[in-house]
Amino acid sequence: MELGCGAGTDSLELMRRGWRVLATDQQPEAVEFLSRRVPSRLRRSLTVQVSPMEDLELPKADLVYASFSIPFSAREEFPRLWKKIRQALVPGGHFAGQLFGSRDQWVGERELIFHSPRQAKALTRGYRVDLFRETEEEGRSFAGPKHWHYFDLILEKPRR
Repeated sequence: MELGCGAGTDSLELMRRGWRVLATDQQPEAVEFLSRRVPSRLRRSLTVQVSPMEDLELPKADLVYASFSIPFSAREEFPRLWKKIRQALVPGGHFAGQLFGSRDQWVGERELIFHSPRQAKALTRGYRVDLFRETEEEGRSFAGPKHWHYFDLILEKPRR
């Protein structure tokens, strides 16, 4: 499952690697664009849904992938969304995605969700942490030059 699929590049790659993908985005244009890009041989591997991620009923999944998307969720809904992601993962399933850090340039400029290192680490409790990487760098965004601060996460839900 990909939350916030955008242009669908990652969903396409997952399908090419044999995954069945539920690709979601709140922008109808995004899922329409992705749907047009899918080769006919992979069409049966894709389901799309237009919805804000906070409103989704997440089905059980081996992978929840959210590349730079969940910081755009509604601030007051983030705890519920994080809980839904945890509940959707099957034992042994993985979450992969990013959180924006508290020193990101957009803090105070945009209504997004930002986490301190301690807050980001707290979200990994109850998971096996395959990757927790903090990055702070100068780069570019869709709006131009930007100071980035983010956390890459790959988390595995325990098999118990």
